[in-house]
Amino acid sequence: MSAETIFVSYSSKDRPFAIGLVKELQSLGVNVWIDQLGIGLGENWDDAIEEALEKSETLMLILSPTSVESPNVQDEVSIAINTKKKMVPILIEECKLPMRWQRRQYADLTNNPDKAIHDILSFLGLKEKASANLKKVLKLIGVSEAPKKVIANTTEESTGKAIQTEVHLEDLLVSEDEINRASKMHEKGIKKNWKMIIVVGVLSLVTFGVLGFTNLITVPFWIAAVGSLALNLLSINPFGAIKKRERNIDLLELLKLKRERLTRVMNKLSDTEIEKFNTEFYNYIKI
Repeated sequence: MSAETIFVSYSSKDRPFAIGLVKELQSLGVNVWIDQLGIGLGENWDDAIEEALEKSETLMLILSPTSVESPNVQDEVSIAINTKKKMVPILIEECKLPMRWQRRQYADLTNNPDKAIHDILSFLGLKEKASANLKKVLKLIGVSEAPKKVIANTTEESTGKAIQTEVHLEDLLVSEDEINRASKMHEKGIKKNWKMIIVVGVLSLVTFGVLGFTNLITVPFWIAAVGSLALNLLSINPFGAIKKRERNIDLLELLKLKRERLTRVMNKLSDTEIEKFNTEFYNYIKI
């Protein structure tokens, strides 16, 4: 776990959550600074905050409608961006982010708290078992501990019996791992297609050379040229497949970003929207 200092930027309305989060992180050994706990008796608030922000390596930003409107928070974020500090934005209430803030990936506690907590722990270098500590503060923002679950009908492989299992909605989406495997499949396919094109090209040159410039087989020059051209035509399909695979790889990368966005609003997705996403994936693995 990093020993770097983390400065927490928040609005006064979100103070209960911010302090609760800081206390849990501090109990896990994270070096977190927040004004309510970090400013000593008699210290000047402005000076203390400015010094703490200057010395910190990371800004933990609590995102909410009031924090995005707070001049103090805006100033702290501007300083963090201008001084190239690392940032950990945490969304605790839906809000419209300023354009400059939208470029930052944030942990969304409102729609997918499990994933958000996992991402926060990963950033801080904490073990997954520490998630129990962070889940304690979810109640302060009225968020349940886990995303919505559904009952899925499946078939038991060994007996063929229909069974019902409880799954997270996110598990109904094609996984990021499947998307990555599909991209690798296309990359391997591209290599095979290029090998085929090279083989066809070599055969074409050899055929043209044998038929047109040797006495092994006596044929008119134009027949040699036509034969060579006919062989070259065999490379059209592999070349077309390469272009389609390259396009699908790009689309799969966009699909990963789309999946990331969908997981933030997982509880609001309909079965149709989930099916549409999965169908889109299956279209991109076809050639």
